[in-house]
Amino acid sequence: MLSAPRCAEHQDVPAAGVCGRCGSFFCEGCATWVLGAVYCTACGALPEVNYLETFRLKLWGKRDTWAWFLGLLGLVTLVRGLVLLASGDPLTAALLLACSAVGVGCFWGQRWARVGLLALPVGLGLAGLVREQVLPVVATLFLLPMAFSIHQDPRHKLFFRMPLPEPVLRRLWNRYENNPLALVGLQLGLYGVFFPLFAPVALGLGLAALRRVNPEARPPIGRRGQALAAMALGVGSPALWVGFLGPRLQELLGELLATR
Repeated sequence: MLSAPRCAEHQDVPAAGVCGRCGSFFCEGCATWVLGAVYCTACGALPEVNYLETFRLKLWGKRDTWAWFLGLLGLVTLVRGLVLLASGDPLTAALLLACSAVGVGCFWGQRWARVGLLALPVGLGLAGLVREQVLPVVATLFLLPMAFSIHQDPRHKLFFRMPLPEPVLRRLWNRYENNPLALVGLQLGLYGVFFPLFAPVALGLGLAALRRVNPEARPPIGRRGQALAAMALGVGSPALWVGFLGPRLQELLGELLATR
């Protein structure tokens, strides 16, 4: 009579399942759920299995483009604010110095600076109302949506070591990590509409990206649609240019022959 399967790590404990990666048996205590699938403890800890956690740790506390932009803007507004303070414009100088503090604070990952990022455009608009100036109020209408976009940017939140829900983290991973050749190929394919020399590169990248597509891999490799679009643009752009320029080249050649 065959004996019941046992856990690979605990031979005296009956198995509760089979690892979806290595196929070994595991007990209930060893079962590890990762992104909706169950693995043994060893496989569940692998970076390629828990790829979203690996991606999160890769960006955790690392400055993004917005952090560098706000830090540079903070230095510029600091110089301008000091100049205006010396020239006798304390209200505008105070606003610029506040901008400088928020920008530098965002660069260094200070949580209070995230609040200031939203408060500053509101303060600018209120200052414009107090001084009866239209320009600051209009500027607020543009700056406040931009500040809100930076404040809610998932990549910027990871720099501030803020947790992200799994769907948001998955979308961010898909943007930065999932088959980037397809996205680059699509971009070059769009450039190829205006500059045909990009078309062969787009075709090659699209083909390479399409061959990599494997939704069952860990992590999954997608962007099939973008890869196909890159290939279509890589083929279609030269054909478009030939169809557009071909008749005109024939006319030009006919005129040259007629003049001889």
